[in-house]
Amino acid sequence: MLSKLVLSNAALLAIYFVAGKFGLSYFGYIHPSASAVWLPTGVAMAAFLPFGFRLVPAVFLGAFLVNVTTAGSVLSSLGVALGNTLEGVLAVTLVDRFAGGRAAFSNAAGILKFAGLAAFLSTTVSATIGVESLVLLGFAREEDVAAIWFTWWLGDAAGAVLVTPLVVLWWTNPAWQWPFHRTRELALVFAAVGAVGALVFFHPKLSEYPLPFLCLAPLVWGALRFGPRELATAVALLAVVATASTATGGGPFDMATPNESLLVLQAFLVLTSMTALPMAALTVERRALLQRERAARAEADSASHAKDEFLAILSHELRNPLAAVSTAAAVLDSASLSETELHKHVGSIRRQTQHLARLIDDLLDIGRLTANKMTLHKEPVELGGALRRCVDVLTTSRGLGKDRIELATEPVWVDADPVRVTQIMENLLANALKHTPLGRRIRVAVSERGGVAELRVEDEGHGIDAALLPRVFEPFRQGVQGLDRSTGGLGLGLTLVRRIAELHGATVEASSEGAERGSVFTVRFPSRPPPIEARGTDDAQPTAGARRRVLVIEDNIDARQSLRALLELLGHEVHEAGDGEAGVEAALTLAPDIVFVDIGLPRLDGYGVARKLRTANATLRLVALTGYGRDEDLKRAQDAGFDEHLLKPASIERLRAAIDAATQR
Repeated sequence: MLSKLVLSNAALLAIYFVAGKFGLSYFGYIHPSASAVWLPTGVAMAAFLPFGFRLVPAVFLGAFLVNVTTAGSVLSSLGVALGNTLEGVLAVTLVDRFAGGRAAFSNAAGILKFAGLAAFLSTTVSATIGVESLVLLGFAREEDVAAIWFTWWLGDAAGAVLVTPLVVLWWTNPAWQWPFHRTRELALVFAAVGAVGALVFFHPKLSEYPLPFLCLAPLVWGALRFGPRELATAVALLAVVATASTATGGGPFDMATPNESLLVLQAFLVLTSMTALPMAALTVERRALLQRERAARAEADSASHAKDEFLAILSHELRNPLAAVSTAAAVLDSASLSETELHKHVGSIRRQTQHLARLIDDLLDIGRLTANKMTLHKEPVELGGALRRCVDVLTTSRGLGKDRIELATEPVWVDADPVRVTQIMENLLANALKHTPLGRRIRVAVSERGGVAELRVEDEGHGIDAALLPRVFEPFRQGVQGLDRSTGGLGLGLTLVRRIAELHGATVEASSEGAERGSVFTVRFPSRPPPIEARGTDDAQPTAGARRRVLVIEDNIDARQSLRALLELLGHEVHEAGDGEAGVEAALTLAPDIVFVDIGLPRLDGYGVARKLRTANATLRLVALTGYGRDEDLKRAQDAGFDEHLLKPASIERLRAAIDAATQR
C-alpha cells in the first residue's frame, strides 16, 4: 500500500512538473512565475477528487520545483507551492461538500457548481498567496500586481475548467461503449470541432473577423448526441487548436500583447466549456428521464394488463361456482329426486359456496397484508396435531380417499396464530391437490430439525417450470393454463402462504425438478418447548342441538329465510326481523338467547342495534353475521358490543359453535 502511494505521488509529481514547466516556459509573458495557460491546477484537482488528499505532497513538491527552477528563491517558491496546494485542497473540499464530489460532472448543476466553487473561487487563493509571496520577497513590482494576479487567476481557472472534467470523466468511466455508428459520428464531431477551430483561428482571412462563435456549432451537435466526457474531449481539442494559433500571434483574439491575447482566449474557452458541458449533461439527464418514463409506462401497461387479466380470471372463478349453484338449485326446484341425487346436488351447492367464500377471504387477506393490517394472535400450537386436523377436514369436505394424502407427523410446538397456521396448511394442500392428478402421491410431514419446526408438502404432480419457480410466490402468478382453467384459482394462495409465514418469522421455499416432476414446499418455523400443560378439550361444552331461542335480523329476505330454515332444522326456535329498529324491538320483547345481526341494515345499522341493546342491558349473545371482514370492521363490531363476528357465508359448524357459546351465558 505504501509503495503504491509513493508511486502515485511520484507519477503525479512528474505530470505536474512537466505541465508547469510547459506553462511557464511558453506562456509566462507577464512574469516568469505567472502564466495565462496553467494546466497544473486542473491536474491537481483531478487527482484530489478521486484519490483524496493523499497526493498533496506531489502537488506541493511539484509546484515548488517548477517555480524554484524557473524564477524566484526558495522562500518565494515555497509560498507559491503553498498557494497552489491550498487552492486544490479548498476546491475539492467545496466540491465534495456542495457539488457531489467526482460525480459533479455527471449533471448540469454539478458542473456549474464546480465552475463557481473550484474554478472561480478557490483559484483566488493561489493567485493571492503566490503574488504576495513574489511581492514581499522583491520578485514582482507593486504596479504589476493587478496584471499578474489576474493572469494567474484566469490561467488557473481555465486550467480547472478545461482539464479537471476531462481527466475525471475519463478516469471514472474509461469504458468505450458506443457502437460503431456512434463512434463514427463522434469522430465526425471531433473532426468538425478541429476543422472549424482551424478555420476560425488559422485561416488568414477568416481570423480577421470575430467568428469564434462558429466553434459552438459542432460543440452543440456533440452535446445533443453525446455526454460530458466526449464534450470535455472536444473542448480540449478546440483549446489546443486555439491556443496554438493565439500563442503564435494569429486568430481573432490577437491583442496588443501576447498575454492579453491569451487572457481573452482563456475567457472564451471557459465560457464555451461552461456552455457545452452543462448542455451535454442536460441531454444525458433528459435521456435518462425518458428511459425512466418509458420504463414506468411499460410497467403501468404491464400492471394494467395484469389487472385486466386478473379481472377476467376473477370473473371466470366467480361464475363457475355460481353456475354450479344456480344449476343445482334449478334441479332441486324442478324435479323429484331420490335421496342420493338430493345429497349429490346439496353437496355441490355446499362445495361451491365454500369455494366462493375462500376466494373472497383470499382477496381480503391480501388486502390486509398489503396494508400491513393483518394481526396475529399467537399461542402455543402443536404443529403435527394442527396438520392432522387440517388433513381430516379436507378429506371429509372434499370426499377424498383415505390414501390420497400420506401423513407423517411428530409432536412439534411453535408460537403461532392457529387460524393462520391452518390457513398455510390448507393453501399448500389445496395447491398440491389442484396440481396432482389422481393416482399420484401427496406426502405431508411435520418434523423438528435443530430447533426448527419443518412443515413439508411434497407431491408428484405437474411440477413447476424453471422460469416460474423464482416467482411462484408472487400474487396472481400462475403457470400457463388453457381457456378451461382446469386448475382454477386466483393465484393468491401461495402468496398468502409466504406473507403469513413471514409474519410468524418463518421461511418458505419451493423446489421442483421441472415439468411432471412434482414439487416440494417447505415452511420452517422457530420451534419452542412444549407448554407445561397442554390445552385439553373442554368437556363442559353443552350438547349441540339444545333448543335455543334465536333472533335473525337481516334485510335480505332470501338470506333471512334460508338461515331461519337452517336453524329450525337444527331444532331451534327462530324469529326474524327485516330492519334495525324492528330487530331492537323484537330482541327486547322476545329476550332471545342469541341474536344474529347483519351490519348493513336499513333504518338502523347493525352497530346501532348492538349499542341500543347493550344500553338496555339486554343479557343476550350478539353475533355480527356480515360480509364486512376487515380488521377495522371486527374492532368496530367489538366496540359496538358484539360478542362474536362471523363472515358470510358462515358454515353450519360456525353457527352451531356460536349458538353453543350462548348456552354458557
